[in-house]
Amino acid sequence: MGIALRIILLLTILYSSIFATLLDTELSLKLQNETDRVKSIYKMNANHPLWIGHAKNFHTLMNSLQNPYYNYKDKNFYQNTIGQYSYLLQDNMNVNENANDLAILDIALTKSYMALAKFIVKSDVNWDSVSLKLAELKKTKDIKANWEMVKKNPPSVKELFNGLIKEDIDGFLNSLIPLKDRYARLIESLQIYRSMPTPPKIPYTKNFKGLKYGDVDNKVVQIKKRLAISGDYPKNGDFSNMFDNKLKYAISSYKERFNLERNGVIDKVTIYYMNKPIDMLVRSIITNLDKLKVFPNEFPEEYILVNIPNFTMDYYKDNRSILHMSAVIGRDERPTPIFQSKMTYLELNPNWNIPENLVRKDLIPTLIKQPDYMEKHNIHVFKGWGKNSKEIKHLDIEKLLPYQDKKKGHIPYRFVQFPGDDNALGRIKFMFPNKYSVYLHDTDNKSLFARRYRVYSSGCMRISKPFELLEMLKPRLRKNDLKVIDKYRNNLKNKIFRFTKPLVVQTAYFTVFNKDGRTFFRKDIYGYDKMIENSVIEDESVDMALY
Repeated sequence: MGIALRIILLLTILYSSIFATLLDTELSLKLQNETDRVKSIYKMNANHPLWIGHAKNFHTLMNSLQNPYYNYKDKNFYQNTIGQYSYLLQDNMNVNENANDLAILDIALTKSYMALAKFIVKSDVNWDSVSLKLAELKKTKDIKANWEMVKKNPPSVKELFNGLIKEDIDGFLNSLIPLKDRYARLIESLQIYRSMPTPPKIPYTKNFKGLKYGDVDNKVVQIKKRLAISGDYPKNGDFSNMFDNKLKYAISSYKERFNLERNGVIDKVTIYYMNKPIDMLVRSIITNLDKLKVFPNEFPEEYILVNIPNFTMDYYKDNRSILHMSAVIGRDERPTPIFQSKMTYLELNPNWNIPENLVRKDLIPTLIKQPDYMEKHNIHVFKGWGKNSKEIKHLDIEKLLPYQDKKKGHIPYRFVQFPGDDNALGRIKFMFPNKYSVYLHDTDNKSLFARRYRVYSSGCMRISKPFELLEMLKPRLRKNDLKVIDKYRNNLKNKIFRFTKPLVVQTAYFTVFNKDGRTFFRKDIYGYDKMIENSVIEDESVDMALY
């Protein structure tokens, strides 16, 4: 080592020993009992305090802990310990005299910062536990519940440290928020519902026959007050006992938000929903905020979203729905999977290759009762799945009966419903290859779209406006295909049209959403919300004595 370098090193050591405080010593001692993660962030700062002497970072963190945008569950995150020692942070504080307590405070702030950042990314839900509960449905109820969660890691120590040295904690924490627009609107809903006064229950008896426009009843006054609390009825409206026009519109609004039958009548079901505790609705909003943590942080500029509990499909462009329609989704024993894929082609006049599980569960039992069912519904059967497999003109149904039992192995026959108006896929399907063999398609049974709870499929998503979707997708088709597409719409010949650019398709399970400032609640049709709520991890940072 050169003489000059030795002198510099000696001077550095001497300088450090002169200016090192007792606080650094206390900090180093206490860090010995901390996790590697905590040790690592201090190591990046040469084991000097991260918060003492950095007022801006301290105040930003304290504001963030109190901000529902970040801490919407009002988690403790070591705030008790911080509150116990933060009085020491004064301009004239004696660092050496209070070194022990300041070291405790500094580490508590660091752990609080780390815990808050982790919560923003993952929430306090054990997502592995939720996944196990979904898997257990297969064992207990023979239900294949598939949810491809985007499970994220907490921010790295380097990312956390950069937020500190840049004095931009707020910007850093905000960068972790998933699906920011949807998230912010849910936070808005949460604050509205948390600030609502507890409404008195509206009494009714089993013999209650309901109220309709023009009726006069004392219950009407209570109902108007209840709807004014939730924002459906004007707060400066008429609170008489008459079922008037304003109440008519308010009830329509309320029923739309809760997906109740919009028949203009205030019945027992309506009052049952209005009597639900506000806390229950707050919990639903919180669960949906948690849910956002296992979706991608951003959706693309252009994509299709199928919201399963809302029974809808939306085509989004630049964060705005430009095409909205009703959808029929999988019934509870055959739930539509939650995942993301890319639509790469569409098929006009599709053949329906009936999946083996549907042959086993649906077709064989139907053929036992109606032997001519296949002939009536244009279903053909082939020996094997190869391209050159031969069609069997007259299949002996008795040969199928053993295959109702899965243990007998794969069914050696392929059942295909040829194109036609009675085809279960309708006249068009939209394909985004996935391991679940589900897709968007037309249907031969349009009447189902008039129902409120559209849970009738075996996992695929039937859509009410398939040819409007086709029009939206035309810019993705080749010019030569655009010239012939109308020809195939007017006949029953099967034809595939491939895209020049794929389109993301995302299925989701949002049971609460905020649209135009109004909060909509949907039934937890598959029970996933309950699983999430039962998988919350206890807050380990409440009243925790650090030493």
